[in-house]
Amino acid sequence: MIGDLVFINGEVWSLNSEFSIHEAAAVKGNRILMTGRTDEVMKVADDHTEIIDLKGRSLLPGFIDAHAHLELYGTNKLGVNCKDVAGIDDLLEKLKVAAERTPEGEWVRGWGYNQNELGRHLTKWDLDKVSVDHPIIVVRTCGHISCVNSHALELGGVTNNTQNPVGGKYAREENEVSGLLLESAHMNMFLNAMYSEEEIQEGLMLASQDFIKNGITSVHDAGGYGTEHIRALQRAVNTGAVKQRVYALYGSLHQSASMVKNGLASGMVTGLGDQRFRIGPAKVFIDGSSSGPTAKTREPYTSDKSDSGILYLNQEELNKSLVGAHEQGWQITAHAIGDEAVEMMIETIETGIDVSYREDHRHRIEHAAIAPGDLVKRIKASGIAPIPNPAFLHEFGDGYIRDYGERTDVMFPLKDFVDHDIPFSFGSDSPITDVNPFVGIYAAVNRRSKRGHVVGESQRISIEEAIKAYTLSGAYASFEENLKGSIEKGKLADLVVISESILHCKSERLKELKVDMTVLDGEIVFVNKKEGVK
Repeated sequence: MIGDLVFINGEVWSLNSEFSIHEAAAVKGNRILMTGRTDEVMKVADDHTEIIDLKGRSLLPGFIDAHAHLELYGTNKLGVNCKDVAGIDDLLEKLKVAAERTPEGEWVRGWGYNQNELGRHLTKWDLDKVSVDHPIIVVRTCGHISCVNSHALELGGVTNNTQNPVGGKYAREENEVSGLLLESAHMNMFLNAMYSEEEIQEGLMLASQDFIKNGITSVHDAGGYGTEHIRALQRAVNTGAVKQRVYALYGSLHQSASMVKNGLASGMVTGLGDQRFRIGPAKVFIDGSSSGPTAKTREPYTSDKSDSGILYLNQEELNKSLVGAHEQGWQITAHAIGDEAVEMMIETIETGIDVSYREDHRHRIEHAAIAPGDLVKRIKASGIAPIPNPAFLHEFGDGYIRDYGERTDVMFPLKDFVDHDIPFSFGSDSPITDVNPFVGIYAAVNRRSKRGHVVGESQRISIEEAIKAYTLSGAYASFEENLKGSIEKGKLADLVVISESILHCKSERLKELKVDMTVLDGEIVFVNKKEGVK
């Protein structure tokens, strides 16, 4: 057979069982034809074959982001970026500019603010200075907290007498709601500020483009709001607006247990779909965010001895929601950050296995952020596949040191997972952190925060282990390791060319690496023309 696309003179990471690295690879149609030495692979090339000279650069399997939010990432691009601001005054000025070009009465939306960088949280009094004629919402970088102005509170029916919702909180100053909304209080409000279907489709297209530029060929989409999100995502895949292969976690950021209940009643199950769009695990929320902090921990925060986080569900409610899903054949998962939340999810999985044993369930824990040794052993014993987010260490590591103290030694405990042979895969949780896989790889290998502090040095892993977590292990987490995730004959031709040899790149430079080319389904879908890749 003659190859359509041939890569030569490079560093081809097979990610096979021997972790072989070859010089060249050939693609026929949408499949890997062969790997080997350059002279061997060139035998399947003719005048019609497109030949890419890697010139020593690495060719990797396409990255699999095992936990990201395509819709939230994309619609954020339609709002105001409040992550890159000089301070609160600068943030408010950016919102004012947006308000001036927004019709009166329509929402002004911002995203990405971090009170740790600004010095404090925003308040409704800040946002009222921007406008009282527009409802305004600014979502914190974690996606679990927001601040709104007085007009938005009125639309949401929130007054000083409104009780805190289950799993959430309306912050108050001197018994007056301040506009700061935590967890389910934020999720409830965001329903009022939802984007239109047209805006969502535009956002999904923008997200897909950025993910492709970063070499991400498959995404485990971690959810949006309700079943409409699933329909919008599938529609975007069908029209080609989203090019990635999507494994859709079946859950909602709002009332996740209710959505899972409806999913079970529908008769669908994990695996329904095809290579482009497939239903993934049933997912619920257990606790809050790591950086808020609102994660549910066994012991109080180091930074606040009166607080240990927020729970959305208790153990009985969690079991009721997910054990039945396990019995019906679903893969199950949950957002669990704090060690108490992680333990709760382990308990639910153990209960499900006891009720109805299944050999290869591959149940997941999204994030599994704080996991000390006793929980790691139970994760291994129950065959759980955790989905850690090492980029969090880079983005939020300085706050982790303050909020969790010595517990940072078991935050995203990657080395413990390696030592216990636990199949973990990486997710960016974008837009919460940078979509760029090299940021996650850098953080996994170096465990350094933005300010250069080491966060859990003993949990560092090798470059090879980090790459596997972003490729083959991601395929394993969706039952697709025989289809993709490595460069082996017969597997899907989802590939990425890196700007240099990642094997010889110094660890402190890993986040500087770039994607020169992305191949999806055997077709070149992105070329970094600035770098003259071809």
